[in-house]
Amino acid sequence: MAPSSPTKIAVIGCGLMGSALARAFAAAGHEVAVWNRTPSKAKAVGGGTLAFENLIEAVSGRELVVVSLCNYAACFELFSSKGVTSALAGKTLVQLTSGSPADARSGLEWAAGNGVEYLDAAILAYPSFVATDYATVFYAGSRAVFDRHLGTLQAIARNSLYVDEKIGSAATLDCAILEAYYGGSLAFLHAAAMCKAEGLDPKIFFSQKSSFLGLISVTADAAQGMIERNDFSGDQCSLNTHVAAIEHIVRLSKDARLSARFPTELLDNYKRALGAGLGDKELPAVFRTLVQD
Repeated sequence: MAPSSPTKIAVIGCGLMGSALARAFAAAGHEVAVWNRTPSKAKAVGGGTLAFENLIEAVSGRELVVVSLCNYAACFELFSSKGVTSALAGKTLVQLTSGSPADARSGLEWAAGNGVEYLDAAILAYPSFVATDYATVFYAGSRAVFDRHLGTLQAIARNSLYVDEKIGSAATLDCAILEAYYGGSLAFLHAAAMCKAEGLDPKIFFSQKSSFLGLISVTADAAQGMIERNDFSGDQCSLNTHVAAIEHIVRLSKDARLSARFPTELLDNYKRALGAGLGDKELPAVFRTLVQD
């Protein structure tokens, strides 16, 4: 169903993600202009979008400008081109380029100095997930600006979440979730390699997925409260016991002639907490040594 009042949108960057965003906006009934440094990529987006070869023309008359480029440096280079900055003045720019909180702060500084409303955003989805229930987009910046455009932004993700007015908060949350994802993925892949090296079919390990995911969930819930209280005491399992378990993992890895770099790094981090006198505390006490670093 088309919106009662379609938004005029420009999508800058027609890679896999930018193209998916543009098509989702168009499918929701919005008027979408697309631009890419390589014009043929903009023309290939299709889906009812209108391709422009000139960036200034693409953003002219548009209320919302959504940017999806390879990095923030490419954005700043593009926006510093002759006439582009003035063409963006008075518009709302939604930055969906992946970056760090420092990048987001630089983006806001540029926008504030050039009369551009600015939301920094992070999308937690593959391009094929855009406009499905599997997509989540985090937003940071002015709450009033976010609320004004929420109806339009939900075309790319119904689960569009405002994080905080601190402009780096969306990028922070995105990096935090991705670290848990990448770290957890490396852990279960190494675990599967240990099983294979010892002659145990990895599918037996994967069949126990609920076991290690359950442990992570319980520990995350406990860690939240402990971090809030800054109290890591408990009677479940001390760090001393956890360190002994990780030592077994390191030994297994070396005996099986696997790379032991990952479990050794784990062991070093946990032992650092022991060195800080936290051996009798619960596992989340490691948080203290990470913050102090």
